[in-house]
Amino acid sequence: MSALGRHPSRAAAADRFRQDHEVGAARREVAGLYEVRQLMLEAAKRSDDVRDAVPEPARPVVVNDDAVRLALAQHLSRISGSRTEIVSFGRKSSGFSWITYAFVARSAAEADRKLILRVGPPNGLFAPYSVLPQVYALQALANSGVPVPALVSSEQDGAEIGFPFFICAHVEGDVPAPWAASELDADHRRAIARQFLEILASLHRIDPGATPFTSLQQGEQRAELRAISGWRASLARPTARYYPLLDWGGRWLHDNCPQPLRRTIVHGDYRIGNFIEHNGRIASILDWELTHLGDPHEDLAWAMMPTFNARSRKLYGVLERAEVVDLYQRASGIAVSDKSLAFYEAHALYQAAAIQMCAVRAFEVDRFNDMRLAVMASQMPSIVRAFERALEAAA
Repeated sequence: MSALGRHPSRAAAADRFRQDHEVGAARREVAGLYEVRQLMLEAAKRSDDVRDAVPEPARPVVVNDDAVRLALAQHLSRISGSRTEIVSFGRKSSGFSWITYAFVARSAAEADRKLILRVGPPNGLFAPYSVLPQVYALQALANSGVPVPALVSSEQDGAEIGFPFFICAHVEGDVPAPWAASELDADHRRAIARQFLEILASLHRIDPGATPFTSLQQGEQRAELRAISGWRASLARPTARYYPLLDWGGRWLHDNCPQPLRRTIVHGDYRIGNFIEHNGRIASILDWELTHLGDPHEDLAWAMMPTFNARSRKLYGVLERAEVVDLYQRASGIAVSDKSLAFYEAHALYQAAAIQMCAVRAFEVDRFNDMRLAVMASQMPSIVRAFERALEAAA
């Protein structure tokens, strides 16, 4: 017989102690779960610089291709003064944000013109859309060292077509797929990568004060801090998955963002896959919707992300980091700061994570019919792990 068996009062006391311990543990577990949940809710509602999170939108109107084609013909007829017919009209699969159409404008007044129409859908990745960054880029960079398509027309309020849009000239060539870089000849990729850096350097050498981009500045807050706040707001929406590291990391980025030694035009999405190549030359740089004035390190860090270089840490799979920095510095005349570049490499991954969540939201909540957006969330675990490593390197 055990000692407890010989002393019933001790056995009862032990039972009560065990029961109290189990109840207490259960209560602590519930309290702990409640505390975690509260922290998650507080993070989602955090009110420092994420107060202005984008509100939940109403169900959007679907972009009807036939209606767009009819309105496009009327628009081009009006601005040209001659009845214009739209032929060979079709939606292209390129791009994840704006809807892109290729078509031929035909009228008796002039020869056929191959054109591109880009429409900002109300339920797209970065809705609501503004055509201004794209229009400013095509206007300001025409005849510069940065090749861009010729702008034909644009409309910010979308009164004629129903959505914000712009029309530009079609540029002959191919858009390289970032994930297929290894299939191309290494010498060819090296030549294109060098051109890619030279064009970026040309962009960053342009005096931003002589361009319309200064009008995009909102208030006194630095553009880079406002951008971080915007991405934080995207990640704080109720529809976004919660990642504690991203919540903490967003605050760290905001609190530790370096003051740029030089403010330039920043493309915002400068990478392999956002240019047209024709006969061994880069014929046009595309997708200027995120263009702003900011730190040139932002473009450099974004371009070197392995995501855009077939998972390689080399630019286009051929140029080592040190070579990229050296070529860029010599072409731009801008000194690259290791500390600033490390910061913007972390910033790039944070932005990429926010874009993934915007994509999932556009598909799940706003019903944007593009299956590519549905699968983007599968990249989140690898992005978050890479972000953790980048934060450690930047700290």
